[in-house]
Amino acid sequence: MDTRLYGIDLDGVCFDFKGAFCKWLESNIGIAIPKDEEITSYYWYESIAGLSKDAFWDEFHKFGDANGYRNLGLLPGVLEGLNSIVAAGHEIIYITNRPTYAFQDTAEALDEYKFPFREELHFAQGSKAPIIREYAVNVFIDDSPRTIADICANTNARIYCMDYPFNRGIHEVKNYTRVNSWEEFLSLEALGTIVYD
Repeated sequence: MDTRLYGIDLDGVCFDFKGAFCKWLESNIGIAIPKDEEITSYYWYESIAGLSKDAFWDEFHKFGDANGYRNLGLLPGVLEGLNSIVAAGHEIIYITNRPTYAFQDTAEALDEYKFPFREELHFAQGSKAPIIREYAVNVFIDDSPRTIADICANTNARIYCMDYPFNRGIHEVKNYTRVNSWEEFLSLEALGTIVYD
């Protein structure tokens, strides 16, 4: 069996950034966040009434400065999924577009949750395609519509998109697979089924 290198995004794939940032916005600026189905843009200010672009980015950075990335909860099946990849003899690299000031909080969170290959943490600061090409990533999973379009066009990796209402508008890109969960992702990669404790 050939060893594959799996590239994994963090927010929206591993960590529940959306849930934590929704609570932040509600408690800090009083914006009522609609249900998931109503957030139809990756840039929330485009689909949430009363949330301006400037307020969104201002609060986004305040959240990060307040160690918000250090205390995010995990999405269902993440650790089981990552460990299934490793158990099958494959390797992992984490590629994120988090701001660079979140590096320490991110590294500490990966360590606390005991992510496998946690030392392989890369901050893209824009396109993830150069890192995917440099490390010859075989499979990549992300949730950002812009990232999905970019890496489909500029890499040879097999691409998966973690499904959210905000990324369902990717119509111009065809060469990726949409998944609803880690369990579905593992099944399509023939890596077995998650067993929850």
